[in-house]
Amino acid sequence: MIAIHLLLASASVLRGARADSLSLHTGEALVNNIVVPKEISNFAKDGASAQWASGYPKEWGSENYHYQFNEPDPEDSFSAGITPDEKYLAMNNGTHITFINLEKNTTASTLALVMPKKILALSLTLRHAPQGGYDVFASGSNGGKNGITTATVRIRVSSNLTAIGNFSTYQGGIGAISKQGRLASLSGYIYDMEGTDTPIATLTDRPDLTDLSFSPDGIHLASVSWRARTADLWNATSGQKIYQFPATNAQNWVTRFSPDGRYLAIAVGSNNNTIQLYTLGNLTAPPTEMKVFNGWPRALDWSPDSKTLAVADENRLRIFNVPSGEVIQTWEVEGVRYGPSPSGVSFLAEGKRLTWTFLYGTYLYEFETNTKWYWVPRAIDHIWGGMGFSFLSKTNVAVTHDGDSTVRFWKI
Repeated sequence: MIAIHLLLASASVLRGARADSLSLHTGEALVNNIVVPKEISNFAKDGASAQWASGYPKEWGSENYHYQFNEPDPEDSFSAGITPDEKYLAMNNGTHITFINLEKNTTASTLALVMPKKILALSLTLRHAPQGGYDVFASGSNGGKNGITTATVRIRVSSNLTAIGNFSTYQGGIGAISKQGRLASLSGYIYDMEGTDTPIATLTDRPDLTDLSFSPDGIHLASVSWRARTADLWNATSGQKIYQFPATNAQNWVTRFSPDGRYLAIAVGSNNNTIQLYTLGNLTAPPTEMKVFNGWPRALDWSPDSKTLAVADENRLRIFNVPSGEVIQTWEVEGVRYGPSPSGVSFLAEGKRLTWTFLYGTYLYEFETNTKWYWVPRAIDHIWGGMGFSFLSKTNVAVTHDGDSTVRFWKI
């Protein structure tokens, strides 16, 4: 059985969450005796500002329970994920992946992770395999934690978590995975995950790629490039370029097809700071543009019904109507110029909830009840890794994959 216990770090690397003996700094507020970012605009419903859930915000250490693969260490390349059926927690420590049966609280399986030579596994992605079981993807870099992702390994496991066949290795990090079972890598290759490690197509004359997105039907692939300042549309079977979008003369960060396949969003950075919204049925028509951002829009997500788009920029997260581009909701905190941008923006529960990470804390907002939750480190906690979030809809439990190599479970 995996041990469930509380980690008490011996030192702090960031300003503390609890303010028993601390004075507030600029941009901070005190709620429930916990320091949180000071909001200057809040999500709302019918004119009423969102309210904290009972007992919130909360700090690490007050979770209902948590899991660790091994004793956390700053040299960890820890990552985690929940299987789509919510049965298992998977944790990667760089050399092994262990699966925890969440119902029984037992270790279900541990697999050795064989990455290409000198590649450090940094991220973990889980999806259902077509014939049952799961596909487990570990992406990594040969430049350490700050390097560019250079390879992805896929392990297919059965429903009882035993490995099936050999590992598959794909060149480059994961750009996008289609519902039809294809993977497009940021190195410009398209793989059929039911086939071999050999690409079925290569994007012809591609620039350096920053982000990719498959259309819902798997026919098209969109790309953006930070370095080349371009955005393109590709045939996802042949790899041929179909359309080059008008030059933005800016560093483009993110692109996403709407779930209904009608629209394509392109996040434009540099001094442009715009979301361009193209209609797939008429690509030559000028895009709808969403403007007046604090800085580069670096994270976005579509609502499942394709009627709204959540976009993050410096110190702010806004929800836009589609296709009008009108701002519907704004969450913003007091900050400084070139401040941090929310990340991990994601609609959950068929669009009924929205989650995002800001600094080292994780937020969850529920539209219907106009309620928000927030989980944040304490003064004594170390932070050295990335963040993630899952929600167990069957048990109504929020799961934070935290930057101290710990996965915390919060009953809400």
